[in-house]
Amino acid sequence: MGARTFGYSAQVKPFLWVFIVVTPLEILLVELIVPWFWLRAVLLVFGVLSALLLGWQIWMLSKFQHSVDDEHLWLRYAREFEYRIPLAAIENVTQGTTSRTLHKTRSVVDGTLVLEISGSTNVSLRLSEPQEVDLGRRGAHEVTKVEFWTDDPGGMVRALRK
Repeated sequence: MGARTFGYSAQVKPFLWVFIVVTPLEILLVELIVPWFWLRAVLLVFGVLSALLLGWQIWMLSKFQHSVDDEHLWLRYAREFEYRIPLAAIENVTQGTTSRTLHKTRSVVDGTLVLEISGSTNVSLRLSEPQEVDLGRRGAHEVTKVEFWTDDPGGMVRALRK
């Protein structure tokens, strides 16, 4: 069958692009307003680094997408995390927007792994058996449900129901 990929960053990318476009204007404004060369040079370096980091983030969000292959659902957020859920462990999948506003890209709440984008999720999985997920410094947790955001929730649900 091959892997199908699903983006999750359509809500975030426009904001990143705005900052990339505004950065050269900011650099020009600093050149016109700040009289000290040394400060202008430092701010120029920070402006260029900022634009490069934003471009790198856009690239990472595009390259590391959610995917479904023959055996697993791969849930990702850039290079920050990657979770592999066996398709055989998925008991039920539903589509529907949920807002929690946890202010974290990944959290575990009452046995549910929540992977938010802009404070929302739109696909929910109930698992037939607990899966262990590692939240880094916040430790490992067993989850029986997963909620996440994808730009194409209908396509994701169809891919998981096959």
